Amino acid sequence: TAFSGRANDVKTPSLPYVLYDLGTTSLRLIQALVGAGQTVMVVESDAHDAVRIRDMLQRHTRDPHLTVETMIPDRCAGFICRGCHVTHAPPQTLVVVVDGPQILRDVPCPLGTVAMDVLRLGVIEVAFGGASQETRSTTIDLIQMLRCPYTISQRTDVFEGTVLQDLALAMIDRLMLVGSLPWELDEALVQAGFVQGLLKAQDHIGLEVAFGRRQTRGEHLLVADRMVREGRLGRSVGVGWYRYPGGGGAVIDPLIEDLIVEEARFAVIRPVAMTPQQAAEAVLFGVINTAANLVSEDVTQDDLDQLALHKLGLPNMHRRAAKVGSSGIRTKLERLANIDAVLWGPAENLTGFLGTAP
Repeated sequence: TAFSGRANDVKTPSLPYVLYDLGTTSLRLIQALVGAGQTVMVVESDAHDAVRIRDMLQRHTRDPHLTVETMIPDRCAGFICRGCHVTHAPPQTLVVVVDGPQILRDVPCPLGTVAMDVLRLGVIEVAFGGASQETRSTTIDLIQMLRCPYTISQRTDVFEGTVLQDLALAMIDRLMLVGSLPWELDEALVQAGFVQGLLKAQDHIGLEVAFGRRQTRGEHLLVADRMVREGRLGRSVGVGWYRYPGGGGAVIDPLIEDLIVEEARFAVIRPVAMTPQQAAEAVLFGVINTAANLVSEDVTQDDLDQLALHKLGLPNMHRRAAKVGSSGIRTKLERLANIDAVLWGPAENLTGFLGTAP
């Protein structure tokens, strides 16, 4: 896996890029495409959804190159969608699925389809599956036009960055069930070195994005899944882990605490005495542990540092880990494994992963 620097501009095609049924989760992608001079057509098949999405998008991006429609055009430069919608793509166009590489096993046109983690720009992960050389070249042109570094994943199940994200969210969910409060944990995560609290970041992305991934894999989180089912999707709807009155900044929502306590009681999960700083440390060392499990011939430590930065807002992950040392981290993980052995059980490769840190 290799990261590419920013590339030169490419010629603007006359056909639009179609973003199908992605809602406001594609806002950053829309802004990047429009900023590169591309025509973007957001397609929402439901007329009421189209009106709602048009209103939301116009609050952030007003550009004649952006339209919201209910019908798919006969031709487009690229069709970006979830895996369940690939059959809606016009013929002979690049199809980009945002779910992950596991979708590529069942797509009807593997030669023209790729998987890309492109909704939250930073580092783009791409898997080609059985795509043709022409499709691969067109995909790289698209990535370079977006001016993002990228990594080519050889995995066939899930992107490495997604693994880091989803396990971090699972750890946070578990920590809340044993007594951590979202806003205190978010603040402690920033103090521990994260650029932003992970729950506040989820509000910006939209909680339904990770929820959709979990549904596809048959996985569940007690607190986060209930949030989605109750319509707490994040900033786009005014309420998620925080409330956003009048579309403004985040404010604490005390109703969340009742929700967490109720879910913990239903699941018969006992509280664990833990300060917010200790909870943030549990997330940090859990992420490092997850990264150690992901190192392979195709994924280097530098790759994982980049993914941790852009997917979790955690800079210099490897260097931070090396300062604590494998022995210290392993001791902490063994204690955390008493809360959940699957989430915090020490990785077999932990010593090797940390032993060569700069």
